[in-house]
Amino acid sequence: MYDFKFADIGEGIHEGVILKWNFKVGDKVKEGETLVIVETDKVNAELPSPVDGVIEKLGAKEGETIHVGETIVLINDGSATEAPKEEKKEEKKEAKEEPKKAPVSEGKAAPGVIGEIEVSEDVMESSSESSSVAKSETQTKVLATPVARQMAKDLGVDIHTIKGTGEHGRVMKEDIQKAASQGQNKQQSFSAPKVSISVQGEVEYVPITKLRKAIVKSMTLAKQIIPHTVLMDEVIVDKLVVLRNQVKTQAAAQDIKLTYMAFIMKATVLALKKYPNFNASFDQENDRMVYKKFINLGMAVDTPDGLIVPNIKDADQKSILELAKELREVADATIARKVSLAQLQNTTFSITNFGAANVAYGTPIINHPEVGILGVGKIEQKPVVIDGELKVAYTLPLSLAVDHRVIDGADAGRFLNTIKSLLNDPMMLLLS
Repeated sequence: MYDFKFADIGEGIHEGVILKWNFKVGDKVKEGETLVIVETDKVNAELPSPVDGVIEKLGAKEGETIHVGETIVLINDGSATEAPKEEKKEEKKEAKEEPKKAPVSEGKAAPGVIGEIEVSEDVMESSSESSSVAKSETQTKVLATPVARQMAKDLGVDIHTIKGTGEHGRVMKEDIQKAASQGQNKQQSFSAPKVSISVQGEVEYVPITKLRKAIVKSMTLAKQIIPHTVLMDEVIVDKLVVLRNQVKTQAAAQDIKLTYMAFIMKATVLALKKYPNFNASFDQENDRMVYKKFINLGMAVDTPDGLIVPNIKDADQKSILELAKELREVADATIARKVSLAQLQNTTFSITNFGAANVAYGTPIINHPEVGILGVGKIEQKPVVIDGELKVAYTLPLSLAVDHRVIDGADAGRFLNTIKSLLNDPMMLLLS
């Protein structure tokens, strides 16, 4: 019997909602066939069957929530492993709090939401994205579920300081809530204060979506941690307009829609290579910068459910046409909520396009733990003074937000001027 569990895939994803089952109890399934579609905060994931066999039991119904560590489905694959016994009523609540690991033989990988995830019988230490230094060997390991760890992270509570009340000292959600209410790590606590909303007349209450909840959390975290400063300027892009018009037909012949964004992305990549402190993260816990030797360029995509920021991997190794092609593919997948989780992870710098909303300027919010984000406005013709003469030119507004803890205004100005120079003379982009 194969006990297929919902795996911990990171990125703050610790639960999902069953959208659609493709099989029912008694059906035969082959390895690789899509068992179920699960909605998470960021993607709608198609979960493939890990083995051939017969469906013995479904873990949750359509519309129900499933947490990390809980059984998705039991598949009779002919193995001798016994199926988990039914839990007593009084134990069910705790089971959700403390999901058990699936029985996995040594060296075997357990299927996750995306691909396979190596499974260990050891209890995992809590971690942070920017920290790569091993914890002290003398520090006691903490027993806690992924749900509890995520709650501690959200509330800014150091889970190592909490005495767990669960079995074998396991830290429970109630322990974390109690610690947060007692004021532990108040400076890092991001719980919003309770407010009283006055209501006069008829109103409608509409719960926000899971994606919107993720956006609320991300934006609140970014604004409370990062002291933003924003630089704004515009660049004359007459040569860029001419160049794009000259080559977009050739690009279309290769089934590539060549937009201005591809040129902007290329200019940003070159600026990041020149100023690596913008392609970095600030590790506040250890007072150090983490410089990334790779460039994964994020692009904010407007979807019917809210803003999602996938990224183009190794953008510095791609030509303008390759960037344009991948940008369209990733954007289409994101809008359809079929983008892979890998394309949402490990972004190093982001771009957001105000111009798509017919807006010139804005103050973009940095995606923590990145240290900068470029806002791009709409290209339009306007009168400008060039060499003492009044002319009509195409202009592109730019807004650069940076983490002022680690990037000074002068450095931000140099970074922005590099992008401006490349877009003003786009032949330099082709020669790079």
